[in-house]
Amino acid sequence: MNRSVTFVTPRYGKDVLGGAEQGARSLATRLSADGWTTRVLTSCALSHVTWEDAYSPGETVEEGVHVLRCPVDKPRDPRFDRLSSRVLPNAPLIEETAAWDWIDRQGPSSQRLLDAIAAVDDGVLAFYPYLYQPTARGIGMARVPRVLHAACHSEPALGLPVYRRVFGAADALMHHTRAEQELVAHRFPATEAVPQAVVGLPVEIDGPAEAEAARTALGLGEEPFVMALGRVDAGKGTGELVSLFSRFRREHAAARLVLTGPVVGRPPKAPGVSVLGSIPEEHKFGLLAAADALINPSPHESFSIVVVEAMLVGTPVLVNGRCPPLREHCENSDGGLWYIGIADFGAALRRIVCEPGLRTAMGEAGRRYAEHTFSWPAVRRRYESLLARIA
Repeated sequence: MNRSVTFVTPRYGKDVLGGAEQGARSLATRLSADGWTTRVLTSCALSHVTWEDAYSPGETVEEGVHVLRCPVDKPRDPRFDRLSSRVLPNAPLIEETAAWDWIDRQGPSSQRLLDAIAAVDDGVLAFYPYLYQPTARGIGMARVPRVLHAACHSEPALGLPVYRRVFGAADALMHHTRAEQELVAHRFPATEAVPQAVVGLPVEIDGPAEAEAARTALGLGEEPFVMALGRVDAGKGTGELVSLFSRFRREHAAARLVLTGPVVGRPPKAPGVSVLGSIPEEHKFGLLAAADALINPSPHESFSIVVVEAMLVGTPVLVNGRCPPLREHCENSDGGLWYIGIADFGAALRRIVCEPGLRTAMGEAGRRYAEHTFSWPAVRRRYESLLARIA
């Protein structure tokens, strides 16, 4: 097998926050360390909202990976949200020309990036994720085998008819979870004949998990707490989480809620809720270990690295049951519970917070699941097996 893979992703780098981009980087760096020739084609952008150039164009070597960044032709039009409000509610009915216009305006639009994709003449091209222009237009320009890391969830854009062509152009499909695979098969039945695998992502502890040190550094004291880690944003479910938790605290007066991560939309102030914002990376695993539970309230995930990270340090999880991949982690591991509405949120959280024996049992079950399923050797075997089928 030709051990060469070129990842195509809209943004790339240590400073880039985003599940798909983190996924591409985690695979690229580990494959490079294992002796693969690994490259990345990407834009110069850092923000997925503006797509303004933030990095210098050209080639660099980062963590053993050869990275080519291409300038963005123009930042996102400020009127894009208005366009989306017209296009997405009627996605299945949108004509092809209008759909491509939406994709191009969404960005990042970069002709030099598309030219770089078309110039690749060896190994495999790995497109990550499905949504943006580099994949949507680039996958049809490829001259080598193509594997699509869709990183998709049920969202209006997936209904645009042009994505049938995008998924149809893939020579193989890499899925994060069984739930994602089922979604893709339902939306694009023809893909069932394409080589594919549920690979997941490698998740490992890459920092100290010192609970007491994290508590002290972040000023949390000794009070029990549960936490959410990720973008603080209504779109990620944090507004709803604060509302649910406020009711739980009024009824049970147990624990407090700590929100950590970049603050995009600050929720209303509520008793027992602390918004820490972004925290130093060296305290992330310690904070996860100190928490009674990690809560992921997002309704839209294709994997969720942070859920698996919490499991790795023995912390049970509580997840939004309307998100099939999150629920899948809980069902496969016995390492967490899920909720749909107010009543089962309160009941599930009360069990985790107030039943130490259950909390310990779930923590150990989650740890076994994470270590067995998402260690790099386990993920590498699945991924290399998939690439071997098309390389």
